[in-house]
Amino acid sequence: MNQLAYFGIAFLAMLLNTALSLVLGQAFYHTAFASVMAIGYGLATCFLIIVQGHPPAISAKKWLWAIAIASLQSASFYLEMAGLLKIGAQQTATIMALMVVMALLLQYRKKIFSRSGAIALISASFAFGALAILAHPSWPKSWNNGYLFAFMAAFAFAAFFFGNHYVLKKRIIDPVSLAVIGLLTQTVWITPAALFLTRPLPLDFHSGIFLGLIVLAILMAAAQLCLNKAQQAMSAFPMALIFSIEPFASRFLLWMKGHPFPPSFAWAAGLLVVALFLGQPWVMKGRKPALFPLIPKK
Repeated sequence: MNQLAYFGIAFLAMLLNTALSLVLGQAFYHTAFASVMAIGYGLATCFLIIVQGHPPAISAKKWLWAIAIASLQSASFYLEMAGLLKIGAQQTATIMALMVVMALLLQYRKKIFSRSGAIALISASFAFGALAILAHPSWPKSWNNGYLFAFMAAFAFAAFFFGNHYVLKKRIIDPVSLAVIGLLTQTVWITPAALFLTRPLPLDFHSGIFLGLIVLAILMAAAQLCLNKAQQAMSAFPMALIFSIEPFASRFLLWMKGHPFPPSFAWAAGLLVVALFLGQPWVMKGRKPALFPLIPKK
């Protein structure tokens, strides 16, 4: 029963990330993106500290662990944005799909040639194919460092899933403290861009921007906390497999708003269903940590 609960939390984390992307894309399309991200991460950090009742009460070594893992998450985002500016959305999305394969290689590095490793590799290949078909890339006319940025972003995201699960499984850091430090680290990384690279955010309280920032911060905090809670039990590859659903969830939500599905959607969705059936991210071996208490006592 516990493993289904953890699968549900992981699926919720994926949906929250999808909603977060849509809020950023729809509500803040015409505003200063870096400023929105900096304020959102900062507010989300404050929300989680209030919920926890105190700042993370952990050692300096554990702080360094958390900062390193959060920096991987931030690096993935910034490298993906750099690739996006250089090579466009379709090419970047296709290369980012390699994240599923990279997460598999990190997790199964010692048993990739075992039966379970072979099945997982087939599952990852189907997931990559599904995401690549959905992205519908074109053959590049020229090569530039944007492809390298996107490849590095995919690896950083896979490494983040791997490291996140490691520190949570080993109980080095609890999920809430890791979420607080993660959001705080991302605030620190994005703030220079907000201050020096983009225009300041016009805080017009009559335009709804302030309310939008509150919603954004709540989504950020909830998404990070759910992700960490799920990764107490879920390793890198199953988590990457679940997050491969995110582009399909985004397309579905856009379809509900009147946007048509792309012609390749059905083929891509079919491949993803096969990938999920083979990978079975809802099946987790070993003893699962207790779901409660969600917020550990000081």
